[in-house]
Amino acid sequence: MTQAQLIAHYFSDSDNNIDMEIQPSIDNETIERKKQNRRKWIPLCTYSDKNDVIKKINDDGIWSKTHTNITNEGKRTYYRCNQVKLHGKPCPASIHVLYHSENECVTISNMQIIQNENQAKTYTRNIRKKSLHVPKKQQLSSYLISLRKKYYGASTISLDELDAWCQRNSLIPDDDDKSWVLKYQIEYEDEINKDDDNKNKFRFFVTARRLLFNARSPCFIIGTTDMITQFHPFGFTVCSNEKQNEFEFIFSCLRDDLLNLNLQMNEQELILITDDAEVISNAFLKIILKKWKNEDKFLRYFSNEWLNAKNGWFEGLATHAPSTNYALEATNRVIKDEDTLRERLVLSRFTVVLYSIVNKWSKERNPTLINSKKFKHQPLITHYQYGLMHTTGLSLTKMLYRFFMGTQHCIIYLLVKKLESQIKKSNDMKIAGLIHLARTSLFTSIYGA
Repeated sequence: MTQAQLIAHYFSDSDNNIDMEIQPSIDNETIERKKQNRRKWIPLCTYSDKNDVIKKINDDGIWSKTHTNITNEGKRTYYRCNQVKLHGKPCPASIHVLYHSENECVTISNMQIIQNENQAKTYTRNIRKKSLHVPKKQQLSSYLISLRKKYYGASTISLDELDAWCQRNSLIPDDDDKSWVLKYQIEYEDEINKDDDNKNKFRFFVTARRLLFNARSPCFIIGTTDMITQFHPFGFTVCSNEKQNEFEFIFSCLRDDLLNLNLQMNEQELILITDDAEVISNAFLKIILKKWKNEDKFLRYFSNEWLNAKNGWFEGLATHAPSTNYALEATNRVIKDEDTLRERLVLSRFTVVLYSIVNKWSKERNPTLINSKKFKHQPLITHYQYGLMHTTGLSLTKMLYRFFMGTQHCIIYLLVKKLESQIKKSNDMKIAGLIHLARTSLFTSIYGA
């Protein structure tokens, strides 16, 4: 019977890890980062007339406007206490005014600072408020530990247990939204590998069947972007390191294992968008060019003409492809804020959270739901409409505003009106022809061909 080997704590090879809770100082000592106090807004009162709110703020005489944010709920205007200097030690008193978007009401809220405390003290104080029996801190802490173990499992996991977990979850489910392990690799110290160290390695890719339906699209960042640059993830990969072997594992999952679902990726239109890391691009090239390794002449031609000469970063390099990976970073922020709650989880418990994340991604893209995140195969503005915009001089901001506030018919209608106003000033037959084309496009978009 093999001896269980515990997985060491994971540390990234990247130098840009900004989420660490401790920072090394000059003297090689560790300084704990002080946690900031949380803020909570408490509604004070609601007015039906905004003039009453402005009058109240002016009568108080202690508030100064700082900034304004536009949200889905309405416009929020923030005020600070002006009894202290602006650049001195700030006063904790603050209010904000919410102008509701759905009605004419205006709400004033006051800021309450919540001091950071451990969970045991917080629960004890809440139990005391309800006049219940207060257990000892050690009893409450032990209960929380047992409850966390019940829902998330043990806090430590061995490589053998991780291997068994991957095997149990490797079967392809019938449900399109159920999470499963697409592929995994586990290497022990005594196994031969190509790395420069002899430590244990593990890699596994968790996905759902529905998420892989978009894997045939041309642009992916462990996910893909549609024609309006919305990000759609393929799945979630967990690796013990960030070297070339790990990224080769990710790309091989997408290329080889998609055949099990009768899906095939269009390798002729692939576009790789990543940060400035050579290990990612080298792994991508190695996997994509693997099937051409016996064709040396073609391989040299393809590498020189299509890989070395077709790499860069500028607008227009790839049509309908984003210039940055901001959409991916936004998805990463949602994971930290909503799923892990900014907590550094151990691997054994993160696997439980991981399954719920992938399952949520898949259900959000279920086409039977009303507000599902659909994959857009057509851009919002076509090349024909973009050309008409430049011909007529219609502002792009106005076009986009009209498009999002209404339908595509509004764009064509605005173009027709703009052209008609121009042809009255000059009898240009070219503009007359554009009016005819725009009217035909408007009629076809409304009533069909």
